[in-house]
Amino acid sequence: MEELLERMLAVDQQGEALVKEAEAQALKIREESTRSLTEKGAAESRALAEECRILQEQILDNARQQRKEALEKATRQLAPKGEAFSHDLEAYRPRLLKELLAL
Repeated sequence: MEELLERMLAVDQQGEALVKEAEAQALKIREESTRSLTEKGAAESRALAEECRILQEQILDNARQQRKEALEKATRQLAPKGEAFSHDLEAYRPRLLKELLAL
């Protein structure tokens, strides 16, 4: 009977040792998984930040190009209007000079 109790105690101790070993392995696996996920998350964050930077640069370049084109178009459209205004002003020049001289 005593031998049976000793075997049961030995089996119980072996079981506890196996449980502790399994818990230690599970903890190690969890820590490795957490570290791996953290590293992957950091790498993905860096990649996303780089993609955002590139996209932002493209948007800014497009906006600069559109602004340049709009300014060039406005300059081309204003040139004839400026000439027409100068021509119209020339027609009033003698009258303006007379009025200024009369003062």
